[in-house]
Amino acid sequence: MTEKESPALSPTQGALLQIAAALVLTVVLLAAIELLSGIFVARRTQTELAHYDPEDTVSRTLAWLAINPAPLIKDVDLLWRNEPLARKTLPVNPRAFGRDDSWTIENNQEGFRGPERTQAGDDSEIYRVLCVGDSVTFGFNADQDAAYPRQLEKRLREQHPGRRFEVINAGVSGWSWIQGLRFLETRGFALRPDIIVIAHGTNDQVLPARVTDDERFYRLASPLKRLVQSAGLLLSSTNTYRAVEWMFPRREPTGASPGCQKQITETGSCRRVSLQEIEAAVREVNRLTASHGADLLVLNLDFVETQAVEAVRRAVGPEGIPFLDLVDRVDALRKAEEDARAARLGLAPARETPRADAAPTFTVVLRVLVPSGRESYSVEGAQRFFGTGFAFNEPLYDDGTHGDEVAGDGVFSTTVAVPVEVGAIGYKFFQNAVAEFVPLPPLTSTFGERSMRLSGDRIAPVIVFAEHRFMAEGAHPNADGHAIIAEEVGRRVASFASLQKFARTDGATPDSKEAP
Repeated sequence: MTEKESPALSPTQGALLQIAAALVLTVVLLAAIELLSGIFVARRTQTELAHYDPEDTVSRTLAWLAINPAPLIKDVDLLWRNEPLARKTLPVNPRAFGRDDSWTIENNQEGFRGPERTQAGDDSEIYRVLCVGDSVTFGFNADQDAAYPRQLEKRLREQHPGRRFEVINAGVSGWSWIQGLRFLETRGFALRPDIIVIAHGTNDQVLPARVTDDERFYRLASPLKRLVQSAGLLLSSTNTYRAVEWMFPRREPTGASPGCQKQITETGSCRRVSLQEIEAAVREVNRLTASHGADLLVLNLDFVETQAVEAVRRAVGPEGIPFLDLVDRVDALRKAEEDARAARLGLAPARETPRADAAPTFTVVLRVLVPSGRESYSVEGAQRFFGTGFAFNEPLYDDGTHGDEVAGDGVFSTTVAVPVEVGAIGYKFFQNAVAEFVPLPPLTSTFGERSMRLSGDRIAPVIVFAEHRFMAEGAHPNADGHAIIAEEVGRRVASFASLQKFARTDGATPDSKEAP
């Protein structure tokens, strides 16, 4: 009896087996490519930020999303937004002399900095404040509970015990007025806020652009372009796609866009959002907010002091939009402390005196209270905001010379001659050649130095070495600065009829909010 032979595979079974083997091989190959691409991208990111247009702020921001200290991701509606569920602890940047401060970020599942919000349907007894803005609202360089929206929520709850408040921090680093408006249109009003507190300006005007924000969003209005953009964002989560982008970078259009050309003709330069566009955006935010039955409070948190606030004022004045200038408030408090310090030390108060003659320079006396008079001190500076023609490096004195008033009082001073055409200077003090503020990688702070605008001879305030009073650096408040903002915003919000009505509703259900 012969041994029974094994049956051969049928043609169909053979074909299926080949397909299965091919699929397995393909998956293994793709996984290997993804792994190798990940290694390539990681190494490339460490040595080079990205391919971007250095003359365009938005292009640079989009290229730097992966290493931004406040984690960001691309977004088809908003260009970029906060990364949902991001958890990160970072050093305060720049690092102050003798300190090692840090700050923590905890975003919720929607990308808002803070706890998960109350979902729709459960908010009939909640007074909801929606804070929209840029990195100041987000609380860049400030710890999780230090950002003003969190302090505002705590304040409201303490003032109205037994009532429920929810303050949503919708601030995103780098956002402009156009992005803030777009956020409200696409997502913000769906949160059904009772009041919107909004502040933009610095990113609109501080850095150059080749394409305006308005033009970028106009391009995204095309359904086809939105589809392509959405597909690209989906693919960009893979290392393989990112590696291909590294090897074959997309070329940005050269030259200024039509919107930028118009700005250049009118003002000599292009910014992301023109002053006219800022004014229009504020008015549109006001119109939309009113149509959704909510209140509006506009803030000035532009501590860099760009021209954006001029456009905001032009919009809020005629419209009667509630407005708070927190930059003026913080400056006033800081000046009061500086004047009190000078008086306590028996020194002249800070002051500026216009020049009556046609001298080519302003005389500027810089003064700093130091931690130890046994060390050597100096100051370095240069023309602020894109200037390259003027710089200084001077020793400081505590011997009654070079502008110093009282020898041995711990206040070191020097006198600097500044050309009259220099409208502002940026500077730092040094102890034994070590700077009072040290910028940290990978993205060094651009506002770590002190700044001063000039229109005459100046005796600068007596400031404290390695301390930005109320500020983490020149653009972003620290916890104390955010506390001032929260206090002022809380006081103003308390004057709105919507909050007064809510606070008087003792146990009863407030009127339901209008659905968007």
